[in-house]
Amino acid sequence: MGLLLPSFAIAQSTIAGPTAYVGGTPVMLTLPVTASVGGRCGFAVNNAPSGSFDAGLIDQAAWSNQFPFVLNCNGAARVAVTSANGGLRTAALPSEPGYTGLAPYTVQLGLVGAGGTSATGQCEASSLIAGASAPCSFIGPATQNQGLRITPSSQNLTGAYLQVSAPAYSGPGVLVQGAYSDTLTVTVSAAI
Repeated sequence: MGLLLPSFAIAQSTIAGPTAYVGGTPVMLTLPVTASVGGRCGFAVNNAPSGSFDAGLIDQAAWSNQFPFVLNCNGAARVAVTSANGGLRTAALPSEPGYTGLAPYTVQLGLVGAGGTSATGQCEASSLIAGASAPCSFIGPATQNQGLRITPSSQNLTGAYLQVSAPAYSGPGVLVQGAYSDTLTVTVSAAI
């Protein structure tokens, strides 16, 4: 008869990976860690351009008004403006020769950025209307490529403004009696 011996199972774990041996060359493993932050841009809380202005008798005196605003952008930004009427317009445009119901005015846009940078642009309201034959460089709406650009960033910096102004209207044509108005829309976008 033979002698029976108990058999033992020996478990061995194997881990795949670099192995370093005593006295050998160390093995280096590089692990790149990356991240990104997208462009974020808007008007600072409670600091969007707003308000209204009554220019008074535009055929008798020059007028001007400034609407301040604050941008909150974590990188370069673009701001753009559109005009609903392309000027101050009365409800009923006259058909008689020599009269008009549309008064021109100037729109100036000023932006401030980090490190003391600034950007300004100025256009006639007529160049801020959709379909303008010679559109303003900052006609809206703002996109990554359209509008007045400020760089490197403008995060809660005061000093940005939209200004409207005109000398007393002197022609061409005579302004008809009535109330004149326009609406400007200001938009902002992260820029590339």
